[in-house]
Amino acid sequence: MAIETIGGPSGSAQGTLYSHLVMMSGVVVTAASFALAIHDPAGAVTTAWVLIALGGPALFLAGRARFEYEVFRRVSPQRLVAIVVLAAAVPGARYLPALAVTAAGTLVLAGVAAADTMRSHGRPAELPAQSQ
Repeated sequence: MAIETIGGPSGSAQGTLYSHLVMMSGVVVTAASFALAIHDPAGAVTTAWVLIALGGPALFLAGRARFEYEVFRRVSPQRLVAIVVLAAAVPGARYLPALAVTAAGTLVLAGVAAADTMRSHGRPAELPAQSQ
């Protein structure tokens, strides 16, 4: 498997496996918040629900940042900025309807995807750090 040859700063592929676990946990948490938003999109939200709705994308981004570090020995600044943006949105999101909160998390993730696309547009595929 290619992932076993990466090694990365941790010295093994174990770190990349944990990174994927964190990313998948973020996906599951985000899906749970979407299910709640679908049930009552205009309803009031609790602080715990806001933490789930914005914490899921943040958890995904944290796992992706760690994976990126393990493979490429760098972390894209847009991932760290996005995590800070999601955390900063928590206090005000308590007063928004559920649909708006989930949309905010989705927009932050879309922004990271757009930034990644712009950064890599027209460049060759990036190789893992040990291959460079």
